Amino acid sequence: NLTLRGLTEGDVFVGDELHFPDCVLRITQPRQPCFKFNAVMNDRSASRKMVQTGFSGFYLAVHSTGSIVAGDPFELKTGSRDTSIASLLKVARAR
Repeated sequence: NLTLRGLTEGDVFVGDELHFPDCVLRITQPRQPCFKFNAVMNDRSASRKMVQTGFSGFYLAVHSTGSIVAGDPFELKTGSRDTSIASLLKVARAR
């Protein structure tokens, strides 16, 4: 897991890239919490509630390998900006 300061689901789109000093990660889709999250929270609807907040996170794919160290700076490089993570979470909330 990676925690980023200053970047939310409302700021990013599928295809955007996070450029760290030693690697590049590409945003692929919203995070969909699973049954394990429900178990940890002791709440069968915890994952659904998380998605409904609009703050469930997003998945990253490695575009350029390397390492990341806590506190490393990164730069958001925008892609085509066709599909926002926030819009995909909005669709998921409607289900």
